Amino acid sequence: MANQKIEVPGAGVLSRPHSRRDFLKTLAAAGIGAAAGGMMLSRPAGAQLGEIKDDIDIANFALTLEFLEAEFYTQAVDAGVLSGSALGVVTNLRDHEIAHAEAIIDLIEQFGGTPVEKPEFTFPPESLASQQGVLELASVLEPTGQGAYIGAGPLIQDPTVLAAAGSIAGVEGEHVVSVRNLLGFVPPTTEAFPAALTVDEVLAAVAPFLGMGEMMDTGGPVAGGTHRPV
Repeated sequence: MANQKIEVPGAGVLSRPHSRRDFLKTLAAAGIGAAAGGMMLSRPAGAQLGEIKDDIDIANFALTLEFLEAEFYTQAVDAGVLSGSALGVVTNLRDHEIAHAEAIIDLIEQFGGTPVEKPEFTFPPESLASQQGVLELASVLEPTGQGAYIGAGPLIQDPTVLAAAGSIAGVEGEHVVSVRNLLGFVPPTTEAFPAALTVDEVLAAVAPFLGMGEMMDTGGPVAGGTHRPV
């Protein structure tokens, strides 16, 4: 899998979005937008993660996001570029995301489902080359995870799954604040209602890390686009 280049912006570009539209513009400015239409993530038994039909599909979608975040923070800690408070925070984020993934796997198995396999992720070299790069990419990943859980809420049928999603969404919100604090945002957040993201919007954010889709240089995510193999 070829490395995808993501231009990680300065903290000023990662301004606090106040709506879904603003949030998606932030993703595009960070170079993380990608054409979402028609893109699917592979999973066992030939099913497609983009085809959300039930609570198991939602849980597997969430599991992929947790795998993504856990892998990024694991690589960030291992890269040796973090120190002080940043090292402590990112280590904590890593441990949280690993715990979330393990809990979701248990939940899926309790409901008789098959957990999705962990994909191979590719991160931009600059995001792991410095403490600033780690924090700036984290400040995009965390709102994406939070928005995914918020957006999934109305689709979830089982109260146990809904409770788990709500609990994790709350922790993801704490992660957003922790990372923005380290980046010097004062206050670290101003949103009364964080953006809820759809499946396609989340796919637009994470697809580049799986070698799906191109980086965007302008505007916002392009609906209905196609992706090119790398």
